[in-house]
Amino acid sequence: MLVALLSLAFVSAAPQEPVLDSFSPIRFGDDPANTWAEPFVPGAKYDPAVTDPGDILGQPVGSRIASHDEVLRIFMALAATSDRVTVQEYGRTYEGRPLVTATITSPRNHARLAEIRETAQLLWDPRDAGEALAAAIPDQPGIAWMGYGIHGDETSATEASVPVAYHLAACTDADVAALLEDVVVVLDPCLNPDGRERILSMVVQSAGYRANLDNGAMQRGRWPGGRGNHYLFDMNRDWMAGEAPETRGRWARLLELPPQLFVDSHEMSGLDTFLFYPQTAPRNVNLPEQLFKWQGVMANDAARVFDRYGWGYYTREWADALYPGYSDAWGSLTGAIGLLYEQGRTIGAPLERESGEVVAYRESVHGQVAVSLANLASFARNKDEILRDYLAHRRRSSDASAPMGDRAFLVAPTADVERDARFVRSMRGQGIEILRAREAFVARDVTSLLGEALEERSFPAGTWIVPAAQPQGALVRAYLELDPRLDGAFLQDERESIERDRGSKVYDVTAWNLAQQMGVDGAWALAPEVAVDPAASVAAPAGPVGDVRGAYAWVAHGGDTRSLRFAARAMELGLQVHVSDREFEAQVRGAGGEARVQTYPRGSFLLRRHENPDEVDDLVVQAAEDARALVHGVSSGRAVGDGPDLGGGHFLLLERPRVALLSNAPVSTDQLGHVWSLLDSDLNVPVTLIDAQAYRGVDLDEYNVLVLPPGAGSFVSERAASLKTWVRGGGVLVAIGSTAFALTDEELDLSGNRRRRDVLGDLDAYAWRTRKERGAYTVRVDADALYGTGANDEPESPDAETATEAANEGSTEGDRNADASDDADGDEAAEADAVDAWQRRFSPAGVILRGEIDPESWITSGVDRAEIPVLFGGSSVLMPGTRPAVRLASADRLRVGGLLWPEARTRIADSAWLTVESLGSGVVVSFAANPVFRGSWRGTARFLGNAIVLGPGMTR
Repeated sequence: MLVALLSLAFVSAAPQEPVLDSFSPIRFGDDPANTWAEPFVPGAKYDPAVTDPGDILGQPVGSRIASHDEVLRIFMALAATSDRVTVQEYGRTYEGRPLVTATITSPRNHARLAEIRETAQLLWDPRDAGEALAAAIPDQPGIAWMGYGIHGDETSATEASVPVAYHLAACTDADVAALLEDVVVVLDPCLNPDGRERILSMVVQSAGYRANLDNGAMQRGRWPGGRGNHYLFDMNRDWMAGEAPETRGRWARLLELPPQLFVDSHEMSGLDTFLFYPQTAPRNVNLPEQLFKWQGVMANDAARVFDRYGWGYYTREWADALYPGYSDAWGSLTGAIGLLYEQGRTIGAPLERESGEVVAYRESVHGQVAVSLANLASFARNKDEILRDYLAHRRRSSDASAPMGDRAFLVAPTADVERDARFVRSMRGQGIEILRAREAFVARDVTSLLGEALEERSFPAGTWIVPAAQPQGALVRAYLELDPRLDGAFLQDERESIERDRGSKVYDVTAWNLAQQMGVDGAWALAPEVAVDPAASVAAPAGPVGDVRGAYAWVAHGGDTRSLRFAARAMELGLQVHVSDREFEAQVRGAGGEARVQTYPRGSFLLRRHENPDEVDDLVVQAAEDARALVHGVSSGRAVGDGPDLGGGHFLLLERPRVALLSNAPVSTDQLGHVWSLLDSDLNVPVTLIDAQAYRGVDLDEYNVLVLPPGAGSFVSERAASLKTWVRGGGVLVAIGSTAFALTDEELDLSGNRRRRDVLGDLDAYAWRTRKERGAYTVRVDADALYGTGANDEPESPDAETATEAANEGSTEGDRNADASDDADGDEAAEADAVDAWQRRFSPAGVILRGEIDPESWITSGVDRAEIPVLFGGSSVLMPGTRPAVRLASADRLRVGGLLWPEARTRIADSAWLTVESLGSGVVVSFAANPVFRGSWRGTARFLGNAIVLGPGMTR
């Protein structure tokens, strides 16, 4: 009976059970409840012979994120089916993905593209073209560069490139045909394929059947997102230096057919609407005179389109025109109309804004399409006048009578060949004219990279010369000016905003200089009269010099960054490597086998035969070739002159670095990338990315170096005990930026450094110690006074001078902000912490300051200078627990470039930028700012390289 009842129940219930074979895959992108069905161009008619991108995607274009492979397939199909389109590969990403452009114009223009390119090159460099060039403008199409998705997780940008290209390639309407007679469109559909594929994988892996409308959902991506390239670089800030191969490939493509319209398509917060130019203040003084007029024309035309759809938009609120390293800034400085769009981001799915409005992904794509087509139409209508303005800008830039037109930037060659080569590569890669002196000369009216004025300075043969008067002169002045200034109206507005507690209006750094960043030996001067040749790429000799087999020992010059790579590779091959703690001379073999004496600076590397295996000759050669470093054989260990013998204690034995780099949240993604790229692709040191979210499974004893990028403060707080145990056992802990300040918490007992705001009552003692430590490098002994008087003076007391007096001692700098505050030091009646809180309001966003180098610290090895420009930003100031390896200068000498209010100058002066502290058997290295910021700060990157390669040996 029971069995019968169970059977009956089963039969009765069976029709109500789910049907298992009704499964269907997840549909990605817009869901049926939230779609945008409006055609991108209402009423447009298309040639059915041209491939419809929707046929490749399998659903409406823009309704989901297309993969990079799908985008490439679409563009190849357009090129195969439309006589208006050709596709050209111009480079590869780190992950090997193709970078392509589609050239879209009329068939007639395609047939005469060589002629168009020739005229475009004359407009680019009009110095020998004469007045007939202007007469050729009516028959010359304008060149429009349309770039999409340099930030990979700003996905609607690349999505929009597809319907823009399809409309131009297939539309049969007369207005499109006319536009393509007047314009050659060079369209880059995906500027950052690696980042796009990263965010696409995140969106796909976290998607569900039900659309999530939440702006903050993990369904829209997680750490590290898709903003950066493979090494997580923000490539929209790489146009000045060109550290990324994607940037360098893009430069080359742009120089083939230089544009007069330069569009850069982006996204911003999904809760925002749409931003397009004109830009707001501040504005770079080197930009073309007519730029903002044309940005206004383009905005008006785009606004009319947006008004028809009722879309929200705005201009001139936060996107300024100051920093010259952005994509659109590059275009504008060359004379083109630089434009940027920012669409509210949805990342491949519908999103609900705060108002309750739901924006479908395809609608966000439509906004990008609409403004692109509107701006192309504006460009075509005004083409002749725009080209005439472009030509005028290129001619003004070449005029020796223009501001700075009689000057040139000079770079003397140094032992650090790779730094010099990077600088030359950046100049030549952007079409900047760079020359090389055939002979030595004396330059006049010289200004050094630290701002010192000299009547004259001698430069050697081989010096690179970058004239300010050249077609790319605006770019030269913008990149290499020593102290970019902000106009008085903006300074007034900025000051009022800060004092009224509305915050700063500064969007990015306020100081930059490509030569300072790259660490070359550069200066501005009157253009020298010296015989020159066009500069070629720097191809430095590398590997062993001559036959180094059978040498007594081997040496590598510490002033050449390649020597760090050599030392790391040699240790990886099992060789014993020493680093010198003072200058020495050695008898080395020349390339022809001849013996000569060569001087090697502190920080040079030595390998002794007797300490190494029998196959040492082959291993030294292998290490030198792998590291592309210059290595000499030494014939004797005996000192030359008064220097140390090569077998003595001035050569410290190193230990092979085993490096871990903290990754994942909460670490700053792009600043992690800057460090990761340096370690992996420049130093070629094996590096393990360890997961901050799975740290319990990490055995730190496997490593002797741990690098903590900015953003890891909470990680430090949670893991302080285990970190301290590891350091005390011999580890090298390297903390950068905000993470270095996290170490200053006294309760963690990891560092003797402190944040200034935490030691306001001890500033007098810090000031006294600063004076004593500076004085240690200018010691003078008066023997007569010492022995003749028998005086026994009391030592100076720490409270002999207040910290405020010390910080402002001799402060006579004519800083442009000196009048901004009547009381830069604060109200004496106020509490110290209230004064400090007030001063912190004025903290710099990014300035270049003067750093004073400790010439005896191992971490400054290989840097043969007393002072160096360093980047600084933020409100935290590092008060050192020991003598800093790099200390920031006194208030009167502190600022090298950028906006530094008097309040900030008072707080920052005399503080530490880099410290090295012993902790048990290990060391803690603290950087107040990222020494390899944006990958281009190569001068200060040497300190980080030393921390990695030399650090483990300094714990012996």
